[in-house]
Amino acid sequence: MGIIIIILIIVGIIGVYLSTRFLSKTFKVITKLLLLLIAILILITAFVYKDMSELRRGFITKNNTFFLYKDNQLYTAITLKPMTTTNLSLNSFEYFTKEEIKRAEQDLNNKNYKTLLRNNYRIFIINPRLLKKNYSLDFGITLHEEELLSIIRSNESFKVMAMKTQQHHNLSIDDIKKGFENSYGSEEKLRGYLFAGLLTNYFQKQEPGELVRSIKANQLVVYPETISFKVIKYIPSW
Repeated sequence: MGIIIIILIIVGIIGVYLSTRFLSKTFKVITKLLLLLIAILILITAFVYKDMSELRRGFITKNNTFFLYKDNQLYTAITLKPMTTTNLSLNSFEYFTKEEIKRAEQDLNNKNYKTLLRNNYRIFIINPRLLKKNYSLDFGITLHEEELLSIIRSNESFKVMAMKTQQHHNLSIDDIKKGFENSYGSEEKLRGYLFAGLLTNYFQKQEPGELVRSIKANQLVVYPETISFKVIKYIPSW
């Protein structure tokens, strides 16, 4: 349907162009310039339409990795597996080990995005600020997005989480910490779980125009940067 509309518009442009021979010289120049501008916009629209279609297919058929990164520090990373359903869960993601996080952080600091891409369709580098949307998880006591982000950004995530939930468990911080260690195995996996929840919430609550604003503000970096994401940088913010 989109291609048919574009073809009809092009035919209309050709018709208008041919009719310019009946106009004065000044109007001919103005009309031709306008037609050239419209033709360029149509061409860009066609590329963006094609790009968005390929992007949707890329999420369905391939892995896509998300990095929570700011000021040369990688807090956590997760890989979204091919989406066989629109309902995301914790099992929709793969989680990074401590060693993988360290290597990825070095690559991010050196902007070695091609190395990070590997078998992914796209990589997304996200500023923590982007995830500050109303969200909570129940660990016996409700923790909201700000608290979840503070756990992710801590070097002692188990301890911070134990301190935040101690009121409910009525145990020592060390005992609660050991319980989390038994449940999650590693702090990297805990951070990944929390990131997955926040990221899923972000997708579900994304507002119109938010993607444009996030990319323009460098709160979201996408690699490879295809024409759609290049164009977004020049779209006015409303």
